[in-house]
Amino acid sequence: MKNVFKVLLVISFFYSACVQAHVDLVSSIPMEGSALTKAPSQITLNFSGEVRLAKVMLHMDNGKMISLDFAMSMKPDDNYTIAIKDELGAGDYTVNWVAMGGDSHKISGDFSFKVKQ
Repeated sequence: MKNVFKVLLVISFFYSACVQAHVDLVSSIPMEGSALTKAPSQITLNFSGEVRLAKVMLHMDNGKMISLDFAMSMKPDDNYTIAIKDELGAGDYTVNWVAMGGDSHKISGDFSFKVKQ
């Protein structure tokens, strides 16, 4: 019986490690590939689990960086809203983000959207 308990304990550790390692971005506002008729005033990132958001950058397709009201998070969360400081004009935009999962595993990604006039 002790051996069965030990096996179950080891399996539970491996399972919890796998679950933590698979935290990722599940949705965003604006959505990936969206074409907006009104420029957004903020970016929302929703993750599948708690992360510490380390970096968020917004830039136009010509490389121009757009100012965001963002500071690295010290407290893990699964939902972040970042204000865009400048009004966005028509054009193509990309959001790049970097976060740290609960197991200190670095995750990153990007998504793009378009503002039409």
